[in-house]
Amino acid sequence: MKNQFAQLIQNNESVHIYYNIDDMRSYLDNLASYIVSGIEQERHTLVIESERLIPLIFEKLEGILTEDQLTYIHTINNFDYYCSSGSFQPAIIFEHLSKHLDPFYKNNTAFQIWAHVEWGQQEGIIPILEEFENEADKLVNKGGLHLVCAYDEERVPEVLKLALMKCHPYLILENKIIPSNLYVMTDAV
Repeated sequence: MKNQFAQLIQNNESVHIYYNIDDMRSYLDNLASYIVSGIEQERHTLVIESERLIPLIFEKLEGILTEDQLTYIHTINNFDYYCSSGSFQPAIIFEHLSKHLDPFYKNNTAFQIWAHVEWGQQEGIIPILEEFENEADKLVNKGGLHLVCAYDEERVPEVLKLALMKCHPYLILENKIIPSNLYVMTDAV
């Protein structure tokens, strides 16, 4: 996966990838590959992840990266990030994101983002998530960002999965990065 990430990022000014998490071991391996790929290109990685998985990521990278390289990883607890206002509210989330990205922009630091999207119990979440991802896609394209959005499969109904594939130009499927329109077209046939 590391080479796939590196090639995709080198060949595209902006990248927005949907990742449907169905196996935690593969997920952590792919996240580690994304981070290592970024470091090899002198890119920092902002990881928005659950508090319980952050130590596992560092554990996985411990023998691979130097202490200096580990400083290229910046983490945010995803539950606090997405639900700091009590519910999943895109406007507040993007405001928080802006605060976290400002230091990268001010210091002219190359970076990429990996976000494990989670939310609490919330009525009408599907259209809110669709709105959130459509806005994220605009931000990615406008700002030349590289972003992976990961979702836990058991929390994503089929209708949302299809909507997420439509607003992410790429998806990770069976440890390969593919254009999402190819999957959506073949899946619909």
